[in-house]
Amino acid sequence: MDDPRRAEARRLRVDPGLSLSQLMRHFGVGGATLTDWLRGIEPPEWTRRPNAKDHLRERAVALRREGWSVNELALELGVAKSTAYAWVRHLPLDPDTERARRKQQHAAIMAAGRWEAKRAERDRRRTEVHARAAATIGRQTERDALLVGSAIYWCEGAKSKPWRRLDRLTFINSDPGLIALFLRFLTACGRDRDGVDYRLHIHETADAEEAAEWWCRELGLPRSRFQRPTIKRHVPATRRLNVGEDYHGCLAVSVPRSAELYWTVEGVMAALTDLR
Repeated sequence: MDDPRRAEARRLRVDPGLSLSQLMRHFGVGGATLTDWLRGIEPPEWTRRPNAKDHLRERAVALRREGWSVNELALELGVAKSTAYAWVRHLPLDPDTERARRKQQHAAIMAAGRWEAKRAERDRRRTEVHARAAATIGRQTERDALLVGSAIYWCEGAKSKPWRRLDRLTFINSDPGLIALFLRFLTACGRDRDGVDYRLHIHETADAEEAAEWWCRELGLPRSRFQRPTIKRHVPATRRLNVGEDYHGCLAVSVPRSAELYWTVEGVMAALTDLR
C-alpha cells in the first residue's frame, strides 16, 4: 500500500522546495526511502544555483591542463588536497606541458647539485681508504705473491678432478689486473712470462687480432707466444653486456711442465684452508 507521506514529501519538495535533509527530519525516514519517494521530481531551483567554489573548480581545471600538480593546485587555490584532486582527477597530469618540463628540469638540476657534493665526498673517502689499504700492504714479498697467486688460481684457474687429472696450471680471466697478478706469482716461482703460452677466448663479433694486440700492450706479453684464438660463436638469443670498445675477451695463461707448480698451489691452499 502506498505510504501517504510519499505524496506529501513530493509536494513539499516542489513547494516550498525543502531540502533533502529537511524532508528526512520532517518525515523521520532515511535517504534511501526519500530517494524512492522523490523519483522523477526535479530538485528545487535554489539547489541548482552556482556554487561559491565553481570559479575555483574552473581555475583548477585550467591550471591542471597547464601541468600543475594536485599539491600545487591546493596551495594556489587555498583548498584541501582531497578537494583539488576531486576537481581534476579526470585530467591525468600531462608530462609534456611546458610547466611540467620546467619542473622536471629544475628537479634534475637540484638532484644533481645534491648528489654532486655526495659524490665528491664519497670519492674523497674512497681515495683515503685506498691509501690506507696500500700503506697496510707495503712492499710485496715473494711470499705474498705465492699466497695471493695460489688463492686467485684456486678461484679462477683450471683444477684437477678425481675423474680427470690435470696437473698443469691454466689461468683464464678478463681482468688484466688479475692476469698481471698471476704473472707476478709465476715470476716469484721462477717462471718467466716469455716461457708460458697465451690463448685469447673471444666472441666472433669482436676483432680477435686487435684484442690480442691490446693484451700484449697492456701486460707487455710476447706476441709470438700467443696461440690461435678460441672464437665463441654468437648466440642472438643471449643478451650480452660484454660488448663495445672495452671488450677484449678473456686471456688464458697456460704454463707448460707445471705439475710441481700445480702441486705447490694445492699445498698452499691446503695450508690456508686448514680448519684445525
